[in-house]
Amino acid sequence: MAYRLQSTPTFEKAFKSLDPSTARQVTKKLQWLSAHHEVLRQPIRYLPADLRSLQKYRVGDWRVLFWVDHDQHTITLYTVEHRSTIYRQL
Repeated sequence: MAYRLQSTPTFEKAFKSLDPSTARQVTKKLQWLSAHHEVLRQPIRYLPADLRSLQKYRVGDWRVLFWVDHDQHTITLYTVEHRSTIYRQL
């Protein structure tokens, strides 16, 4: 059973700013991830309390940050940013 993808306004804004090629690549990877949820890793360590249990997935030089709810079978997409800037904002 594939997990349902939900996006936040932050993700939608960041996604719209991607170039078309990168956007296609991210979309393809997210669809694969929703179907193969067993590969989801442990949350990122040392985050502020409001971002607890946030996970990351690498798509080339881009990072997608998301939360996983295994009970509801959903992946909530938080943002997508280039690897050079994403960790500065956390």
